[in-house]
Order: sequence, then structure tokens, then C-alpha cells
Amino acid sequence: MNVVYSKHFAIRKELRGIPDGMAETIFTQADEHYKDTQTDYFIAVKHMEFQGAERDMALTYSMSEGKIVLVTLHPLKDGQRENRVRSRRWVKIESLL
Repeated sequence: MNVVYSKHFAIRKELRGIPDGMAETIFTQADEHYKDTQTDYFIAVKHMEFQGAERDMALTYSMSEGKIVLVTLHPLKDGQRENRVRSRRWVKIESLL
């Protein structure tokens, strides 16, 4: 599949100092994948080092016409993943690879 950056992703990548290749690593090596029931986006989560600290990183993406469109990437706050899973906003899915 072809991976493309949305305009929003490109801006956020620059602002947050996200290294080249990090998004692709999160997508291909995610600890878990979810479907966001409020936005219909997919979320890949991976625990990794970012800006000198170990944290869960969430990559939001969509799939369209054989393309993976990366929407945004950000560190999750403590308990954020658990809260979204518990509230059923995020529903765990199998990897889309």
C-alpha cells in the first residue's frame, strides 16, 4: 500500500519534531490497532522513546483507494488509551497489514 501524509500531518510532524520514519515504524510495528468509533479513523499505538521519554505514541490514519493517509501523530497522555478503550470510543482491531 502507498503511504501519504495529509497536510495536517506534515505540519504536525514539523511542529512536534517527529523524526522521519517514526510514523511508518508505528504503523508497521504497532503494539495495537484500533478503530475510532467517533471519527471512523484508525489508530496505531506503539510504546517507544520520543523526545527523551518512553511513552505511547498514537498514529491516526485512514485508508482510501488503496492508500494509507496519515492524519496525525502525537504522544498519548497517561490513561488516555485506557479511557478511550473503556468508553468504547476505541475498539481494538487486527493489524491491517
